Amino acid sequence: MIEAITRWVAGAATARVSGDTARFMNVAVRSGITPLEIRQDGPCLLLTVRAKQYRRLHAVKIRTHTAVRLVDRRGWPFVLRRALRRPGLLLGVALGIALYAWLSGFYWGIEIAGDAPYAHSEILDVAEDCGAYVGAPRAALDEALAAVQLQNVLPKISWASFNTDGCFITLNVRSALEKETGADHSGAYDVVAARAGLVRSIAAESGTVLAEVGSAVAEGEVLVSGVTEIGDPYSEEPMRRLLSHARATVMAETRHTFTASCPLTFESTRETAVGERRALFVLGVRVPLSLSGAPDGEITAYSRETLELLDTALPVWVETLRVAQAEPVTVTLTQEQAQQRAEEKIRVLQAAYLGEDGSLLSETLRFSVRDGVVYAIAQCVCLENIAQEVPISVEN
Repeated sequence: MIEAITRWVAGAATARVSGDTARFMNVAVRSGITPLEIRQDGPCLLLTVRAKQYRRLHAVKIRTHTAVRLVDRRGWPFVLRRALRRPGLLLGVALGIALYAWLSGFYWGIEIAGDAPYAHSEILDVAEDCGAYVGAPRAALDEALAAVQLQNVLPKISWASFNTDGCFITLNVRSALEKETGADHSGAYDVVAARAGLVRSIAAESGTVLAEVGSAVAEGEVLVSGVTEIGDPYSEEPMRRLLSHARATVMAETRHTFTASCPLTFESTRETAVGERRALFVLGVRVPLSLSGAPDGEITAYSRETLELLDTALPVWVETLRVAQAEPVTVTLTQEQAQQRAEEKIRVLQAAYLGEDGSLLSETLRFSVRDGVVYAIAQCVCLENIAQEVPISVEN
């Protein structure tokens, strides 16, 4: 295929050589002519060469006293040569390309998709006032502004969108929504997927379930809709759409990667006791048990021990004040100890992420050491509730 394309671009000519063909080929090769293909045709020889080498065959023919006749020629050089002989054809092609480019700057079709309590002709008239009509310049149409203007003029349309595909416009419309009678009016909400996953169970309290158990869902996909359609889709009367607050629990398999690290060497602090002070409290009277006070320190701790007699607490207790000093210390861990600490951090992250409802189905845990730090990477398959309530943005 590539060879055929190359031949067409460079051009190739086939000639029938009769006479002393062996001598002709020797002289041609010595003259720098490179044959692309050689075939035997009875006593004659069919020789295919590049287009730019064909004229050089004439000199070889004179030297060898052979007969050379053109049989076939094809490729871009010959097409271009024929085209240059017809300037009218080239002018027509250029004008056709220019006309196509100019016509591509306009819209030549508009289609309405969706349901709305208006006739298509009425919607098209309003769309024309917004700049969307057959023959409208493509550069002059602002899709977002036109959609807003259309909704302002047609209040029974809750949503409109002008989608352009080349020279055609698709106007998507949706009728206004109503709140469901007797429903929870705390707001209109959809239940969407908080993250991608494979749905394992759906427990819906309200709303229209759109997802199926066993199906894969993407992040942000609507799982349970807060919009309920009422009516016959095949009737001329437009369907009603009622709003409600969708609620559901959707358990799905998800994949997550948790990462934690622990250095092999790090700076820490160690508490060193520097002194303590005790006192005895009898019926609220404090009696010091230490002759000197406790020294100053960064860390202080109080403790109280109540005295008992025959399992009865007495109004007597001993209070102790302990003072400690924090000292910097360098801690060096083995690789196994660092891995254990990194894994403990992974478990904390998993517990915080999954919460009470989620669970860990499987995981692949691996460790690596770089620049004196141990890294733990856990690739996990989790079972979690991916339901997330999102308000429906609709003007009431």
